[in-house]
Order: sequence, then C-alpha cells, then structure tokens
Amino acid sequence: MAAERMGIDEGDLAALESLLRGASGLSLSAGMRGALPGAVREAAVAAGTDPETLLRRALAGGAEAVAALVEHTVVGETCFWRHPEQLAALQQVVGSGNGPLHLWSAGCASGEEPYSLAMALLEAGRRGRGDRILATDISAGAIARARTARYPAWSLRRLPDDLRRRYLEGEPPAAGVVREVREMVSLSRNNLVSDPLPGSEFDVVVCRNVLIYFDPVLAAEVLYKLFAATRPGGILVLGPVELPLAQEIEAEWLDVAGASLLRRPATR
Repeated sequence: MAAERMGIDEGDLAALESLLRGASGLSLSAGMRGALPGAVREAAVAAGTDPETLLRRALAGGAEAVAALVEHTVVGETCFWRHPEQLAALQQVVGSGNGPLHLWSAGCASGEEPYSLAMALLEAGRRGRGDRILATDISAGAIARARTARYPAWSLRRLPDDLRRRYLEGEPPAAGVVREVREMVSLSRNNLVSDPLPGSEFDVVVCRNVLIYFDPVLAAEVLYKLFAATRPGGILVLGPVELPLAQEIEAEWLDVAGASLLRRPATR
C-alpha cells in the first residue's frame, strides 16, 4: 500500500530490487521489500528531491540516485561485543603471536565491530604489537559515523561494564571510543560485490551477518573473495548463521571457546 501511495507499481519495485542487487548485492526479504518505499522517501529527502523523481533517476541508471538508495536500504544494525564467543576464540587463536596482525572488518557498518576487535586484541595482551584493522563498508554514511567514534546506549548494550570503563569515555548518546582503540582502526568505503579486494594477506578477515542479505549464488562468490583475502594459515570469521555457506570451502574448521572459525590451509 505504501508503494502504491507513492506511485510505485509492482514493475517498479521489481526493477528497484534488481537495481539494488546489482549495486550492493542485497537480496531483499519480504520485510525489507516492504521497507523499500520508506527507503526511497528517506533517500529523496537526503538528495533534496521528491521520491518519484529520485526513483525515476535511479531506474534510469543515475549514479547519484542509485547511491542514495543504497545508502538508505543497506542494513546497518550492529553493536559492540556482538558474538563474544567468537571474539574469545580469536583471542585464543591469534592472541599469542609476537608480530603485528593485519585484520579486515568487512561490512563494518558504523564501526562498533572493528572497535570491538581492537578492544579484544588489547584484552589479549597485544598492546604495542602494531596490530592494524582495516574497516570497510558500502555505506559512506556509516563510515562517517564510524569516524566520529561516538555511540548511543543502544550500541553499547552488550559491551561488558569493565570494557566500557576501559575503552569508552563520556556518556551516551556521545560515548566516545578512546584514542588507543581508534588509532588501531582505519576506515574506508568498499563494495564487497563490485570493488577489488583491499588486500590479500590479512591474518584475520571478519565479515559477520552480511552474507545473509545476498542471494545464495552471490553469497558464495563473496565468500570465496573473503577467503582469498586471508593469507595462508589466516582466519576467516563469519556470523554463526552464515557458517553453513562455508561447507564447500577448503578450510580447516576450528572449534574454540564455543565458536567456529575457518582457517585457510597453510599450503594448497
């Protein structure tokens, strides 16, 4: 009904879904499809135009209109210290090494995940080892929010109190990540579907709860790209519900601290 009130017919919705799939990989569930009219309205406001004009520009292939729609359609739900069992497993598997670690947080949304990874490395005793985390997302707005490193209470809802006292300063809605953690993370925009890999020798690649929004064929393609970004012997971390997608990957499954991690074979 919302789509009809905006003058978006079923043909337009189907074309819009195809457009978003091609631009960002999103395969829209029924719930997300119902939210499309709202995303069009929000994107139009941000672009300074009306929804119908924005939609027509996007369907005509206008790059700015497509980017605005992607920005307001991608799912950015996240929080600090999500899936703590995986963070504990990473601490055990990579925490004892002496050299610097290079990590990639793919689909980092507004930054809670890469900052959590930095906290986990510090908690594992890796202070001063030169660890670096590259955090990327398709959403320029999400990257901008991550750069502010200031968060509301909802983002902190799963962060243990002791870690909150050590690694954040101030109070929500502007609780700020401390400088030591921020300096371990670099942020940039990257489209997992269409952009080149930002590297191929990461010790750890973390991409959690992103593949679930892709159709199975595209999810498999992106999964192989993520695995190719890890060095031989490196670790890939997926969201728990995404692990079945990795059954065909030639990887060693590590069951540690109640979590499953994937290790790329050291030799082919």
